[in-house]
Order: sequence, then structure tokens, then C-alpha cells
Amino acid sequence: MDIREFNEALYASSNGVVVERRQNILLPIIILAVGVALLVLNSFIENGSDANNLKSALVLVGGAILLIGVALCGVRVFGGGAPYHTKDNCFLVRRQYSFDRAQHNEVVKAVESGEKSAIDAISESDIAGITVICYYSPQSNFCAMQAFAYEEFVYKPQTPMVVKA
Repeated sequence: MDIREFNEALYASSNGVVVERRQNILLPIIILAVGVALLVLNSFIENGSDANNLKSALVLVGGAILLIGVALCGVRVFGGGAPYHTKDNCFLVRRQYSFDRAQHNEVVKAVESGEKSAIDAISESDIAGITVICYYSPQSNFCAMQAFAYEEFVYKPQTPMVVKA
């Protein structure tokens, strides 16, 4: 069960409705700017016994926020894209369900129906004998899912990918 392969199959089976797109880089740049602003603010505070704790806190918090901003910028610029629904103009939400092996037939029927509500109605288990990967749009009824069973140390597909537009 490779997420990249699942995503590629989703892009191919959706006839251009779902495409790969990178998320906006604006938020990581704002986080990066806040970190830089805190470090610059630190340089304007005069040295003295009263302000040493404040200066240390600004360096710690500003440096941490700066590093988080740099990491997020790197992921958004150089990382892979995420499934994007072109008709709804939104990124799809990914949800992974875990079920016990005893629920195999019930899970397969729910996945083959293509209804997310049918999968939500089944009680989940802590043991992932059967896993369902589901991408859905929060704005419409679009849903794509597939069931996998854990066999011989790998997840093997139990159903074809079901896409409900």
C-alpha cells in the first residue's frame, strides 16, 4: 500500500477532476517572517539585568519559529503535491480507517458501495487487519476509496479503487 501509487491511480481514474497540486507557500513565508521579526526585535532591546530573560525568550521563540518556517517552506517548494479537486477548488481530505479481519465482508461491501457514510458507520479497531484509504471532498459528495488487507507483511488490495463523483 503505497500512497504515491494510490494517488497516481486516483489522478488517472478521475478524468482530470482530481489533479496533483502543491499547497500555497504564503503561510510558511508568514511564519518565517514572524520568526525573523522576533529575532530583529531582540536586537532593539538594551542589554541589562532586567531584560536578559526577555532577550533569551525572544531568541528561543524566534529561532524556533524561524526554523519551522524554513522547514515548511522547503516542504511546500520541494515536496510532492496533494490531491486537489478542480471542480470544488479544494484539497481532498485523506482519512485512513482500520478494521478487524472479522469485519472483512462488511468493509468490502461498504467500499464497493462508494459511500463514505457506510465506512463511517462501521466500528473501527486498534488492529489494522483491514485498512481503507479514503479521499473525500469536504464541499461535495466526491469520494475515492480502496480496501487493503495485511497479508504476508504487506498490504494487498481487496477491492479496486472506487471513485464516486
